[in-house]
Amino acid sequence: MSVALFSAPLLEFNQLPSRTLHPSRHAEHAPPGARAPAGMEAAWHRLWSGQILARLGLAERPVLDGTRPELALALLPPERLARTLRLIGAALCGARLRRMIAGAEVREVMAALGPDVLELARGGRFTQAALAEAGTWPLAQTVQSVDALGRATAWQALTGAGPELALRAELKLPAAAAVAAPLAAPAALALALDVLKYAEPTWVSSFPALA
Repeated sequence: MSVALFSAPLLEFNQLPSRTLHPSRHAEHAPPGARAPAGMEAAWHRLWSGQILARLGLAERPVLDGTRPELALALLPPERLARTLRLIGAALCGARLRRMIAGAEVREVMAALGPDVLELARGGRFTQAALAEAGTWPLAQTVQSVDALGRATAWQALTGAGPELALRAELKLPAAAAVAAPLAAPAALALALDVLKYAEPTWVSSFPALA
């Protein structure tokens, strides 16, 4: 797999993090004014992005290795990245989610986490990734843990590519307290890419080494 260093997705990822910055991070990375002046949006985003990158110590540290497998995850648009991370968390909590019996439990998961998580649980996918301890959790704890575990695992998966990649990807996600990752980096990356192939098969087809 290789992403051209001057391809539009990687250029935006490296140089314009403001375009995909999660709204919950605006307090930490405030824009230069309430909105871009008419006709000045591109310059406004360059200024704002420069401030963000400087604050994170990344202004002179772009992602330069287009062969990193982590890019397949990090370059996802924000909403699809968040969905994939939720499914990673669901895979980790699969031992409990597959034990859902009562209609009330199914409705609780559907309301809190959506049909994608329910489909993954019912399909019995990624059983080897499931955390044994999660099998004994109350359903409410499981529902609360899915997103946090998915995010922590994805962060662990991305760290092998260095802060240049991991910190930029994190800007796309809601601000949240850090949670300990349940897997070491190699296992986290393997799971993240397996879930990505399941969740985003068309996207993954653009990365031949992962197809």
